[in-house]
Amino acid sequence: MLSSASQRLNIATLVSIALPAFALEPFVHEFLGHAVTAWLTGAKVILVSSTAMQTEGGSLAVPAAGPLSNLVFGVFAYLILRRIPRFTPARYFIWIFALANLFLGFGYILYSGVINFGDSAYVIAGLHPAWLYRAALILFGAWGYRSTIGLAAQDTAGLLRNGSILASEVPRLIYPACFAGSLLYLVASFLNPVSPSLILYDGVSMAAGIAIGFCLLPRVIKERYQSSATPPSSAASGEPAAPKAAEAAPSTLTPPVLLPFSTAWIAVACVSTVLFLVFLGHGFRPR
Repeated sequence: MLSSASQRLNIATLVSIALPAFALEPFVHEFLGHAVTAWLTGAKVILVSSTAMQTEGGSLAVPAAGPLSNLVFGVFAYLILRRIPRFTPARYFIWIFALANLFLGFGYILYSGVINFGDSAYVIAGLHPAWLYRAALILFGAWGYRSTIGLAAQDTAGLLRNGSILASEVPRLIYPACFAGSLLYLVASFLNPVSPSLILYDGVSMAAGIAIGFCLLPRVIKERYQSSATPPSSAASGEPAAPKAAEAAPSTLTPPVLLPFSTAWIAVACVSTVLFLVFLGHGFRPR
């Protein structure tokens, strides 16, 4: 028999909302970032895929544009998110899109500094002392990745406080979507037309970049929510708060959101996933 949480938030619907949002991240990175910058700077685009873009010519702005576009779109999506106070399917879509861009944007910068591979590593190639620039990438990427976890946790704690979702539903919002997004990126990397090495360097790294950030969220969300629910007088005196009263308060504000099984969202997810794998997985060559 299904629990009340599973009846409120259907996993198939949540995953179907998340998949198109995840599929848009490589489009932002490879097409809106790399490809558009290449065209604007006069470079010839040979191939665009979910794992790589190949050009003839081009300036350092082309590799830099990938992670930067992720950060710009991620921040913009987060700002939109903050204007939607309650949980809705559209808000969940924007939440996944924002986090996918921010986790992978900052994660890719961190990753480039650690293994000296990828867009950011290409940008700093030839600069001296090399260790200083790589350290800067690592520190900036780690700071941004950690900050993204904090922002996402604070945002989700707000949904718990206003009662639109329940604390018991947080894992349901995070883990299935995280698994689906990681699997999507990994499958797409197996289809890449460039090199099997990109399965490791891009597919596995993208899956890990998503999985680590999302899997760290539930603990941080719990900490943020509990700290916000603790009365200042109790915190100052060191006395324990009344957790039952704090947890019950949000549910008295408004009833939790219902998200039932949706054939419409499942259809959107199926179409977007097929398009993503066919066009960005296999890659396409502009004429």
